[in-house]
Amino acid sequence: MPELPEVHTTVEGLKKVVIGQIIKDIWSDFHLNTKHKGKDTIKNKKYFDYFKQLVVGAKIISIERGGKNILIHIKKNHQGLTLEKYTIVIHMKMTGHLMVGEYQFRNSKTWIAVKEGPLQDSYNQFIHLVFSLSNNKHLVLSDMRKFASVVIFETNKLNEHKTLATLGPDALDKKLTAKRLFEIIHQKKKMPIKSALLDQSAIAGIGNIYSDEILWQTNIHPLSLAEKIPEKKFKEIFKVMRNILKLSIKHGGDSKSDYRNAFGEKGNFQNFHQVYGRKGEECPKKNCLGIIKRIVVKGRSSHFCPKHQILYK
Repeated sequence: MPELPEVHTTVEGLKKVVIGQIIKDIWSDFHLNTKHKGKDTIKNKKYFDYFKQLVVGAKIISIERGGKNILIHIKKNHQGLTLEKYTIVIHMKMTGHLMVGEYQFRNSKTWIAVKEGPLQDSYNQFIHLVFSLSNNKHLVLSDMRKFASVVIFETNKLNEHKTLATLGPDALDKKLTAKRLFEIIHQKKKMPIKSALLDQSAIAGIGNIYSDEILWQTNIHPLSLAEKIPEKKFKEIFKVMRNILKLSIKHGGDSKSDYRNAFGEKGNFQNFHQVYGRKGEECPKKNCLGIIKRIVVKGRSSHFCPKHQILYK
């Protein structure tokens, strides 16, 4: 699942190409699955028709990140009057990623990138949502497993979005401090630290990859109880969290799995993994002779070194 660095990388890429563009048309086949009937998502045909009515003819005025969500802000003019501003909220879930390029609709069922290059990567071929833009390019959502969520809200009512309304402070928020991070995590009481870091209502943006890397580097066992980790340790957690997330952003995010950036290209942070996905390998920490293990913590995969990562209980 794209985490903070991947969503950040996508947003920064989209800003270069789509801001100021008019959405001329929209296509999707998400709604062909009738199990979403009645739900407020474009996977519901009735909602998709409502979504399309608001979006077509609108201008993309800005894009930002909210946790792991992409927020595309639009406005629509009618006879010289600016109507209410709306925000398209996209969560890419497990395998989704947004890209921009020139596409053609082929065989009445699929969209194909016109030019040879990264957009023709096999991971980029699962196109289920297409915005046709005024610069003759297309903003597309590739999503192999079709789990992505796409909804629209009045911009001034985003606080009613059930996910955005419950987000904790962003992991890279300049106002977040080590002391505040300690206070937030300790409220999780007997929750494993792995789960606490994944809890978006506590800290927004961290997922499986970065939680594993943070805990490995700070020598904390993923099953450690959040309330048992001493406050002084959170200075280290805070610093490492920021450094790892910024390092990943610098390298374009993590493409160990499906993620590709706004231009269909891989990120490179997977080349810097110390523990994630390295089950059975020797721990790379200096002077540590441990072997990386994988366990499941409250339904989520967790990689760690049993030798140097301390269990606080």
